[in-house]
Amino acid sequence: MGEKWKGRAIVVALIGLVVANAWMIGREIGLFWALRPPSWAEVMAEELWRERLKGDPSLGAQVPPLKAFKGRRIVIVTERCTDCIAGILKQWAEIVEGTGLPKLVLITGDPKEQALQVLKRWQIEADTVTDSKREIGQKLRAFFTPRLYVFEGGRLIWKQDKIRVNPDEVIKEVIGQ
Repeated sequence: MGEKWKGRAIVVALIGLVVANAWMIGREIGLFWALRPPSWAEVMAEELWRERLKGDPSLGAQVPPLKAFKGRRIVIVTERCTDCIAGILKQWAEIVEGTGLPKLVLITGDPKEQALQVLKRWQIEADTVTDSKREIGQKLRAFFTPRLYVFEGGRLIWKQDKIRVNPDEVIKEVIGQ
């Protein structure tokens, strides 16, 4: 009887060690996580972010310079059209092209010729609107750039409210509305 008990105890201990190790390894690689309350910095960052979004224009707001573009358009507002953000623009232009939506619209503070050079160099299909005085950017409260919006006939129907957006979610919003 003693041998049987020792054998079972060893098996149970080994299984316990394997489970504990698997759980710890899983935590390290992100499979499991221990729930923890958000840190003070995370709470403050979220509060600051919500505060900044309060001044955003409401859905349905009109932006007259964008009335000229027919159909639903993904609009990207940026201060400058440089090679630094060209990768993001290229990604969105390809997504727009793949979904059959009309061309991307780029609103930039740069002169139109400079923006067109960058777009041509990166082979990006997009319509451009120059906003040298940042009037459109201020009206849309583009406090981080590049920032995405969706317009239809000059009317705002979607706006980016997170730093990182999932392109699939944006396309579902655009096509699904």
